[in-house]
Amino acid sequence: MTPTSGRTRTLAVTAALVAVPLALAACTPGDVLAPPRAAAAELTDFSSCDELLDWFHEHALERVGPWGFGTGGSWGDMATADAGADSAGGVSMPSSAGSAEMSAGDDFSGTNNQEEGVEEPDLLQTDGEVVVTVRGQQLVVVDVAAGEKVGSLRLPGRGEGSELLLDREQDRALVLSREWPQASPLPAMDGVSTAPAFPTSRTVVTLVDLSDPSSPVAQGSLRLEGDYRSARMHDGAARVVLVTQPPGLALTQPRSGSLAAEGEAERANRAIIEESTLDDWLPHLQSMGTGDGSTGSTDPERAVPCEQIARPAEFSGLSTMSVLTFDLGAGSLQTTSSAGVVATGSTVYASTDRLVVATSPWEAWPVDGTSTASDSAVGPGPRGEVSTTLHTFDLTAPDGTRYLASGSVPGRLLNQFSLDESDGVIRVATTSEGDPGTPSSSSLVVLAEEDGRLVEQGRVDGLGETERIYAVRYLTPETAAVVTFRETDPLYLVDTSDPTAPEVTGELKIPGYSAYLHPVGEDLLLGIGQDATQDGVTTGLQAAIFDISDLTAPTQVAKQTWTDHSSDAEHDHRAFRYWPATGQLLLPAHAWSEKGDWTGVVSASVDGTSLDQGPRLQLGSSGTGQWDQARRILVIGDQAWVLGEHSLHVADLDTLERQDEIIL
Repeated sequence: MTPTSGRTRTLAVTAALVAVPLALAACTPGDVLAPPRAAAAELTDFSSCDELLDWFHEHALERVGPWGFGTGGSWGDMATADAGADSAGGVSMPSSAGSAEMSAGDDFSGTNNQEEGVEEPDLLQTDGEVVVTVRGQQLVVVDVAAGEKVGSLRLPGRGEGSELLLDREQDRALVLSREWPQASPLPAMDGVSTAPAFPTSRTVVTLVDLSDPSSPVAQGSLRLEGDYRSARMHDGAARVVLVTQPPGLALTQPRSGSLAAEGEAERANRAIIEESTLDDWLPHLQSMGTGDGSTGSTDPERAVPCEQIARPAEFSGLSTMSVLTFDLGAGSLQTTSSAGVVATGSTVYASTDRLVVATSPWEAWPVDGTSTASDSAVGPGPRGEVSTTLHTFDLTAPDGTRYLASGSVPGRLLNQFSLDESDGVIRVATTSEGDPGTPSSSSLVVLAEEDGRLVEQGRVDGLGETERIYAVRYLTPETAAVVTFRETDPLYLVDTSDPTAPEVTGELKIPGYSAYLHPVGEDLLLGIGQDATQDGVTTGLQAAIFDISDLTAPTQVAKQTWTDHSSDAEHDHRAFRYWPATGQLLLPAHAWSEKGDWTGVVSASVDGTSLDQGPRLQLGSSGTGQWDQARRILVIGDQAWVLGEHSLHVADLDTLERQDEIIL
């Protein structure tokens, strides 16, 4: 069955019937599934702080039991992380269709951003003169010309897994770190010990002045209650998204395995919730000054005022998803605005004027799949039909982030590339699993902002029945490419020029799949993924070029495979490096075989429809005993700078011959 367009619902046969050619008329009602329509889901403001607290009390009391918000000690409200989400004839892809490889500078690369003009955080940043990264708790500055480390700064807090946003115009960096707090004893309640109701998480945000590379200076640091999701920067304003599980709740557990002990614990937990205050539920921030956190810290205050918090129509957990705005040009670190939603957010997308955060009620279902109040948790949900709610925020004011609209679509998102926005029109690609026995299927839905709601304009369903989405790329405001996979790789081209009637114009089925799609010129698309047999068994890293000049008949015109290899670029687009100036593709790679493992960088040359393997850079091999893992690749002048676990490796861009290694 082929995908249908507009508002027509595709009939999806069950998995047992997919392999059998059947006419549509032969399907019975029990064999088909009509995907539900997207639903408007405007957020509702709380009329007062008291109403917000009452909401927390009501929904928590419905779900708490003797073991807290789970059974046998299961943690609740666990969110999935992001990092860690577009007619016949040719289509000319402007630079905005691809990442801004050349926007950072004519002779150096920047982060492989999804949207031109919207900076994403990464592990490694450069302005062409210095390279900045974080090693442990140290921010490290390396001088490119000298090829040596020239400056460092110990970051406040106990941050790990740091990412950077680099404001090249103002020589400032915003460092975003996750912090794991030290355990501390909890108070007893009437002789009964308590434990945190949710895992504790912290995010540390630090603004660093890099005007003197040899002496970077911290201009301020904030410790935030919550788990960092992602950030975006545009015109010197950074928006940071985090999700905070109730930080102040400590609940009891049964003293023993008896029913009496369980009843005692549940009564105690209900009393704790009834006596809780908003400070137990909402995120707080604490200024750490410019030191290491031992001095200069202020008393914690709420990160988001209760007046700026709203709720979705459908319960989506007890967490608070916050969007905080920072002005990197202010010279000090402070939020200029904040907004919150009582929900768990896991996918973040941004254009130059919209921020879109996806939340899903499936993340707030019971851990064990039941729905009884006594053992309900707010954690990963059941299999079957789920929906995703999208919340849009206005980014046009540099000092603020204003909520605009919400809407719900059936299914789950793959990642941020499932989303796209232009002039208030949202395109979103989702996969719906359906109930047991119902085949999976994917859709592309077009939504528009109308009076605080995201309202469906049109949709195309039935993409890759029995499969799920592996890659999405919106090429222009009128064209999208969608890859699904199970045994073969259908590449769909979708025309969205009429938002009320999007339609599939072309389809290509080949073995293997692309997990990341990248425009490499007019009418050409580069796919990175895995080659596979006809039975869907993957065999190694694959790069392929697709000619989409005829949107009714896309073709694969070139392919290269590195057998038994994989690359981080398959699941993290920031690890992908294509350098248009020389037509080079550079990928961090890992190879495995009976003879041993290998890590390093593989390359290929892209020349129109030609794709040829190039040299490789070895960083580690089980045969030599040396080991390092390539994580990111920058191009600076005629050199490739490769970030490893402990070093920066510098190689000749043309030959990938090693020239230098800088220990971080």
